[in-house]
Amino acid sequence: MNDSLRKRMADDCMTRTSIDLFSGPGGLCTGFKWAGILPLIAVEWTDTTVQTYSITHNAEVLELARYTDTTDEGEEYLQSFMHESIQTLLIHGDINQVSSKMVKELLLSRYGIDSLDETVDVVSGGAPCESFSLAGTRSENDERDGLFSNIVRIARTVNTKIILFENVKGMFSKARDGQKGAVFNYICDTFEDENATPSYKLVSREQDTILLKACDYGVPQLRERLFLVLVHSRLADKVMFTYPEKEYGPGRKYPYVTVQDAIGDLPRIDMGEEATYYRERMYKDKNREHFIDIMRGRYKSDTMNTAVPKHLIEKGFFKKNSISSHKAPGHTKKKQGLIALIKEKESMKMAFDRLEREGSIEKYRTLFPNIIYSSRNRRLIKTEISFTVTSHCLDEILHPYLNRAISPREAARLQSFPDWYQFAGPYVQFHGDKLQDRYEQIGDAIPPLLAYALARQIIKALKGI
Repeated sequence: MNDSLRKRMADDCMTRTSIDLFSGPGGLCTGFKWAGILPLIAVEWTDTTVQTYSITHNAEVLELARYTDTTDEGEEYLQSFMHESIQTLLIHGDINQVSSKMVKELLLSRYGIDSLDETVDVVSGGAPCESFSLAGTRSENDERDGLFSNIVRIARTVNTKIILFENVKGMFSKARDGQKGAVFNYICDTFEDENATPSYKLVSREQDTILLKACDYGVPQLRERLFLVLVHSRLADKVMFTYPEKEYGPGRKYPYVTVQDAIGDLPRIDMGEEATYYRERMYKDKNREHFIDIMRGRYKSDTMNTAVPKHLIEKGFFKKNSISSHKAPGHTKKKQGLIALIKEKESMKMAFDRLEREGSIEKYRTLFPNIIYSSRNRRLIKTEISFTVTSHCLDEILHPYLNRAISPREAARLQSFPDWYQFAGPYVQFHGDKLQDRYEQIGDAIPPLLAYALARQIIKALKGI
């Protein structure tokens, strides 16, 4: 590893390195950095998501489309990144086109890491979940099912010590060749292929062990995700990884972080309004104060550093008490009328059923869609944790008492993204467009506090080497 990287890691309290595949806007990266794991290379294909990651994490962007093996110009472009650097390199493009050779050359030229001599500590990735999600079509032989193999390929290329794979709960039950649940077993078996070099061993494939709830780790949200952890076979006797202990919830160290804890301090804005600064407030509730300190980048301990990245301050992206992306969406008159009918603690479905019982539904029937989905237009409950923030959160989550959907910043808080996070791209875009809007970026991400809990366990495990 080159001297400049070692110095940067020491200056930024970083102790380990990673490769961040299917990086999204950087939720996993943020939690890893809070724990002291520095991403050297990241890969992401969505334009606006790449902008979010690169701005927030000061990453240098390599546009894969500009590089081809067949032209001198493309090769010259690639060589411009083959130099000593202290920046994370974010490769913007299709991961299938990111060759193993390219990864090895970039690690050696930029960071002085040779996979035969010194390895990257962690290769992480959460391949797109749409084909596994219970809310999707879940068709067999979806081409996206095989994207995870790139994680295996790159992990073996760089001889990494640990692999971390993330995905949705629906992967447990997805069928392959007509057999329910076979996709999960196929993925586990592929990761654990004993005939591959190097080979890796799963810490566990037990569903109760690998399925984690974000709320158990300080995220104000009931979000379930599975995490597979694998250890290099030659290190299996030395690296003893254990899944993080559940610290939040009834009877545990801390109570759950509620919706009010998470967003109650943000400036009040009505439909179409925006706030760019907030006022300092004092909190009697220690649980809320702890969460807000993390969100505002002022919490630091022996195992966690949430300070605002220096480049965001130096480049003017973040100022003291500033807030970005806290803009309430506008709504059509029809949508305004619908939201006004939904009382506190109600969903659109509950409001419809109430009006039907009261015998007044025909008066308001035109305000409701023909098909009433139970997951759409639900009000948050202040004293409870949020339901899952998804990529469709603009259509699904209403403010606890204001007649509007949540702002991107409120969604980010429910995901545990800090206030200094700079989300790029449009506020709202047609869902499914490659140009992901801010809501979709936030909803697709891994919650940073959940990522931090896993990263802390990785750090502990690697101390055994």
